[in-house]
Amino acid sequence: ISKSPGFVADLKKDLSPEDELNYTKCLKCDAMRPPRAHHCKICDKCVLRFDHHCPWINNCVGYRNHAHFVLFCIYMTMIAAFSTIAGQQQFQLVIFHDQILFRLFDPLIKPYNLTIAVIEHNTIGPITGVLTLFLFIINLVAMGLVLSLTVWQMSLITKGQTCVEEKIDKSIMNNTKQQRQRLYDCGWRENWKRFFEVETGFQLLIRILVPYTFQPKYDGTQWVTKDNK
Repeated sequence: ISKSPGFVADLKKDLSPEDELNYTKCLKCDAMRPPRAHHCKICDKCVLRFDHHCPWINNCVGYRNHAHFVLFCIYMTMIAAFSTIAGQQQFQLVIFHDQILFRLFDPLIKPYNLTIAVIEHNTIGPITGVLTLFLFIINLVAMGLVLSLTVWQMSLITKGQTCVEEKIDKSIMNNTKQQRQRLYDCGWRENWKRFFEVETGFQLLIRILVPYTFQPKYDGTQWVTKDNK
């Protein structure tokens, strides 16, 4: 939330003639921006390797915080799944006095019958029962939403793309009926290692599963393409 996504305006770099050939000028903020940088209409700034503006963290997702955002999604999915799957039976046993009224997906599959069963339960009040059911449904839905976001982000990493670049590809496909080759797609293994800026698969596994502080290694202005990898 507090980490800068990497604004182009914050770069302190003198452009060489070669850089100027690869840079483009943003017509909205009048800034010279490197490849993969795009303008965020909410922040009104160009962001390095811009992915999207996330309302939940009230911040852009760009080069300097994209890896942190993906890890945040992965950990949230794991937490929500653990809370829902591992805790739902024990939660019911405590709330409903050693009785299990519903299975994991019953709140979504049979909401009416389950609501009636909870209201008519003899050992708790109807308000407590309905609130308990409501909280469980909210957690179940949150798990599905965060899981969908995580899978989508992981698919973009696998393809070597950002959200903006995927939209641009789809627009080109719709207009020209030709599939654009992804410029920064160097193969799914290499894409994952480049995204998290590691050298080996073991380092990638540690980066994903072990939370620790790390910073981007580069300035976010130069990118390896499939043609010059």
